[in-house]
Amino acid sequence: MRFVADIQPFRAVRYNPDVAGDVSLHVCPPFDAITPQLQQELYDRSPFNIVRLELARRGLADDPYEQAADTSQDWVDSGALKHEETSSIYVTEEEFVYRGKTLLRRGFVAAVRLEDYDQEVVLPHEETRSEWVTDRVNLMAAAQSNYSPILVIHRDDLRSSVGNLIRAIIGGVPTAVFTPPDMPQFRIWRVSDPGTIKVFQDSLKDAEIFIADGHHRYEAALRYRSGVRAEREVGHDESINFRMMLMVSFDEPGLITRGYHRLIESATDGEFAQIVQTVESTCDLEEWTPEPGESESQKIEAFSVALGERSGDEVVFGLYSKEPDKFHIARMKSPPPAENALENSEYSQLHSHVIRPVISAEREEEIISPHHDAGLIARQIESGEARMAFIMRPIPLDEFVSIVTRGWRLPAKATNFYPKPPAGAVIQQFGPTL
Repeated sequence: MRFVADIQPFRAVRYNPDVAGDVSLHVCPPFDAITPQLQQELYDRSPFNIVRLELARRGLADDPYEQAADTSQDWVDSGALKHEETSSIYVTEEEFVYRGKTLLRRGFVAAVRLEDYDQEVVLPHEETRSEWVTDRVNLMAAAQSNYSPILVIHRDDLRSSVGNLIRAIIGGVPTAVFTPPDMPQFRIWRVSDPGTIKVFQDSLKDAEIFIADGHHRYEAALRYRSGVRAEREVGHDESINFRMMLMVSFDEPGLITRGYHRLIESATDGEFAQIVQTVESTCDLEEWTPEPGESESQKIEAFSVALGERSGDEVVFGLYSKEPDKFHIARMKSPPPAENALENSEYSQLHSHVIRPVISAEREEEIISPHHDAGLIARQIESGEARMAFIMRPIPLDEFVSIVTRGWRLPAKATNFYPKPPAGAVIQQFGPTL
């Protein structure tokens, strides 16, 4: 029996501007995209910024998860957060600038029934780190909520039913508009009409759902549900059986992928020397010179562009260090033969043939840190907290699909779909029903 995607409306919790004020000041990126510097900026921006709930792991209390739960309840009691009266889905439109062009990415937020990966409804593509999953489980257990939607990709039907419906809906006045100063604009349209919702459900019931961003949060939802099931019977329609997701079609022109880079942190002198030696023995190196007058983060962004897009089976990545000659393009001289698309990906090639020969898997988690933020990477290198960064190119979408549909997993944090949906625009709260 083939399982089908169960997509449902839900009674969301949203900010009440009559009490909380400007909602644009309250949203933030998902937990894994918030640097310590950004965290402080978000705290200072608004006393109602959702970072206080989304990033409980870095809270200031003895028990950050309980602190997040208490804060959430305080906001509900004050009326700053308010439960919707009817179950709905939320059509979305994100507007952002990428490499000088203004782009739009449209989709919709709904509750999607959790399915184990072997049911082949929700498909992962990368490994996860256990401590990050545990962090999200602890937050769900304490706060009984999810604050940020998982970003997933689907294929529309041959008639583009979902895409056409979304375009019709956004012709109306949006329910809420978010214009945060350092994030994409985000507009939502609340849809409660059962007939309209049924079009979304019927069009996508046989669709495969590809996780683009949010593997840790999805696996946390599975783990949390299993823990509750071990203690009591869980009803079929209880909300913990579902996870809030932002669903975007492969056909969306604003579906952008970027590289997810790797910082070498806390490596010993010997480990670092071995990594450098492996790079030099396996790759041809070409120095790259940035334009004068740019900031370090601007240089890293320009370097990422200069690496180009992948062609054929070539393996290319960038090296960024403090001194000397900060930027080098590394081209693997003769990439080891790959039996499949997973082994052939540049991320697998880097981890398998550059890092793993000298660093064990356990040690890799301690000294190799994935980051996408150019500013953070620049600060870490300039301060000496990191020894070097591997600047990675994005995985081509056709390569992504080839890997995911076969059930294979890339190394953790190998894809960087942009932009990440904000936390706080729509909140999923647990209860007996959706």
